[in-house]
Amino acid sequence: MASQPCEGDPGTGQRDHLSPTPLIIPEIHLPFAGPPPRSDREPLRAHALAWAQRYGLIGRRGAHRLSTTALLELGIALCGRAPTPQAEILVCWYLWALILDDRIDDGPWAEKGALDRFITAVQALTDGCEADPAAETSRFDDPMLSVLVDDLWPQTQRLGDDHWRNRLVRHLIQHLRAQATLVRVRETDTALTLAEYLPLRRNSFGALFFFDLIDAAETLDPYADAADTEWWNTLREHAADIIAWTNDIHSIAKDVVCGERFNLVSILADTRSLDWPAAIESAHQMVNTAVAQFTAVAAQPANHRRSAATDPDRLRQVVRAAGDWHRSVSRYHLQAADASAQDNRQVDLKLTPPTLKSRQFEVDPYPLYERLRTSLPIVYDEPTDVWLVSRYVDVKAALTHPGASNNNYSWQIGPLLGHTIVTMDGCEHAQHRALLSPSFRSNALAALETSIIAVTTDLLAQMQGRRQVDLIADFTAALPVRVMARALGLPAETREEVERLKRWCAVGFAYMGNYRQDPALLTGGLSNRDSFYDFIQPHIDARRSEPSDDLISQLLAAQIDGKPLSETFVRSYCAILMTAGSETSHGALANLIVNLLNEPGVKDAVMANPELMDNALAETLRRNPPLQLVLREARESLQLPSGTIPAGATLACLIGSANRDPDQFTDPDTFNMSRTEHAASHFAFGAGRHFCLGSMLARMEITISARMLLQAFPNLRWAPGFKPTEHGFLNRCPGRLEVAL
Repeated sequence: MASQPCEGDPGTGQRDHLSPTPLIIPEIHLPFAGPPPRSDREPLRAHALAWAQRYGLIGRRGAHRLSTTALLELGIALCGRAPTPQAEILVCWYLWALILDDRIDDGPWAEKGALDRFITAVQALTDGCEADPAAETSRFDDPMLSVLVDDLWPQTQRLGDDHWRNRLVRHLIQHLRAQATLVRVRETDTALTLAEYLPLRRNSFGALFFFDLIDAAETLDPYADAADTEWWNTLREHAADIIAWTNDIHSIAKDVVCGERFNLVSILADTRSLDWPAAIESAHQMVNTAVAQFTAVAAQPANHRRSAATDPDRLRQVVRAAGDWHRSVSRYHLQAADASAQDNRQVDLKLTPPTLKSRQFEVDPYPLYERLRTSLPIVYDEPTDVWLVSRYVDVKAALTHPGASNNNYSWQIGPLLGHTIVTMDGCEHAQHRALLSPSFRSNALAALETSIIAVTTDLLAQMQGRRQVDLIADFTAALPVRVMARALGLPAETREEVERLKRWCAVGFAYMGNYRQDPALLTGGLSNRDSFYDFIQPHIDARRSEPSDDLISQLLAAQIDGKPLSETFVRSYCAILMTAGSETSHGALANLIVNLLNEPGVKDAVMANPELMDNALAETLRRNPPLQLVLREARESLQLPSGTIPAGATLACLIGSANRDPDQFTDPDTFNMSRTEHAASHFAFGAGRHFCLGSMLARMEITISARMLLQAFPNLRWAPGFKPTEHGFLNRCPGRLEVAL
């Protein structure tokens, strides 16, 4: 969740280039013993993963990742000597916090006040200790809130008394509010002083909250004697600082490359005019000082005999467990494969790849693409567990390689729609593709053309007499929804019907592209599917008794191996056609309109020769493809021109990067409608066996509607003061197109 990546020498304020020399991450020696090993380690892991999947916090991919990495190890280590039932609650809290932290860091979810609203809801439900959880569930669409109401908070509040609960809630809200403050300063690009950052960092990491949980899980109350309160709080603060600052040192490479400015090392570099090595050493010294302060405070004589609850070793074990985790867990060691032989302490920022979770991919991915193509053409992106493929020759090879499978869709969309053409490969895919292809060719395409003209005519008529419109709301988003709905035989004439279908399509498409695995999309996609299925079922039933000439009737009449499609297939194909046939077409049409109005001479040339609209669309799909990437899975080791993808890996074919590869396209960032070299060799519709089934319909739909738009409004231009801005990664296009007619 970042602005321009902060690369280079922070002390000079020049953040445009990566550090020319590798950074050395110091060995942070914590003179503390770690917690005792737990015999129930694997059952605790299994419980937390099953719990998170049951409540929709993680999907199949997230569960696999957590079960095959060390990400949950710290949560288990925090349990200390707690009995298994209490340890289960603590590990679930750890996983809940880990998911929320990723959700805040990975993308736009927390921005524009969303995190503040989330915190308000958390505070309301934790304040209402005696509320009926079942009555509260319906208040929340967010699964992270629902699980608090249904499960986590009812179990947690029974662990201690009112004093403990009040302290726990206070630290939880402090933790969340500190994160919200950091989100706001990111949004406003505000600088922080070291004095401002340190308390924010202590609270944003959440250590004080987890210290409270550990107390209750081990049935210990260090606050039973008021005389020790100040002493114990001081110890906890030193421990929390050591943990948070250690995290910052280990995550500096990740934070720099992802554009995260709020890291102790970066703050020291900016405020003290230090270069990276000096800033890292300064942060290391702060950790060592905090360790010494902790040790000194722990040695102070108490006013009375120490109890198990106020034994400093409890905190020492947590600090050591956190230090070991940060040093070893893969999420803080993001290096290209050819750097793996280096000392784990040595970090070359030039070999630290940008991650798809970076906010910069949403804002402007093209500088990141250029860096990937130039330096890291095939590289592993640890945070998303995918291999990034960025050069044209490699993307083409990957998309057409017989060993590249669509099995990745088993987690992308399988939980939503089951096994469909999207997840199929080989003969099965060929059979189902042959079944659907005639609906988008020859005579069927002619009928669709008639529908496109009729829908476009109606939309343009609704704009007549208006001085200014938003073409996203009034044209580009509505057109493909109405065309595909007509093809299926679904009602989409009124604004309410169209808006409902648009909403279903947008959520379904977002679910498929949920690379960040946001919990709200995991659960929202399922309820979205159910409501769409409820809507189409009467239409399926009607076509079964009285077939028509629409796609639903054709699906019901179709057979494979002499057997009709199951109703499950029919419903899922309706959802796929409706979604795939609307979202990317809307984005491509919006991007075409931007190029028509922004690029000098293009609009006039197309109006003088409407056939040039095909050229304008081809160049738009090359330079501004709405879909920026597609995933594949390596069924075997894939030997690509620039490197190797290991067997079983997921790879991201970066279409937006390949389409701007200077080795394939001359002056690739320039819009050139007269481009002749490889003009149609872009990957906006994919390549190989899974080339977009509806590509001919999409081209026809976009070019016809764009021509008709210019014919109806030849003076079409941007509204005064409006400038379109591309945004997004899954479907990259402007959010508004304010034009004067």
